[in-house]
Amino acid sequence: MVPGSSPGRLTETGSPPLTTLAAVLILIAFFALERVLRRGAEARSLVAGPFDRGTTRGIGAAFGLSILAVVLSPVLNALGIGALPEAIGWIGIALMLWGLALRVWAARVLGAAYTRTLRIAERQLLVRAGPYRVIRHPGYTGDLMMWLGAGLATRNVVAVIAIVLLMASAYAARIEAEEAMLVDVFGDEYRAYSRHTWRLLPPLY
Repeated sequence: MVPGSSPGRLTETGSPPLTTLAAVLILIAFFALERVLRRGAEARSLVAGPFDRGTTRGIGAAFGLSILAVVLSPVLNALGIGALPEAIGWIGIALMLWGLALRVWAARVLGAAYTRTLRIAERQLLVRAGPYRVIRHPGYTGDLMMWLGAGLATRNVVAVIAIVLLMASAYAARIEAEEAMLVDVFGDEYRAYSRHTWRLLPPLY
């Protein structure tokens, strides 16, 4: 670290903090895995049905703006705006890896039902295996952990707040739409399942 610099400032060479670079690499891995884990053209399609309510576009916008926050964070740190200690960045990286692992696990359990937009395949069953035994939306839990971790990895409080607000808004709308779809399709079966599981984070929510 340059003498007299704040914890979040750029290095002498103008490079962003190592944790920010690591966060970018993890995000690249996330987007690559998203394509690999989706089985078939229907699962990869961005064509939204009536259940989607524009939530896929909302999540896409949140992703884009959050990436922008990550990219701009070194500039904010260089200006001394909202810089955080180095340890916070590494906590963020650990959180990103845990979130990515949970996302992959949830996707593998869903299999062909792991789609980009909200849709129900013909003869689809309600999934209760793996993380779905406890959490109704474990993939979203993983996403939120990963993006919160990305914010922390930037070591900038402004980036953290922006990412949290963007993701909370996008996923609140998504969960509302998805649960309405599942109640419409599975009825009392889903209502009973909901009574014994948590939406995102046991035992809080």
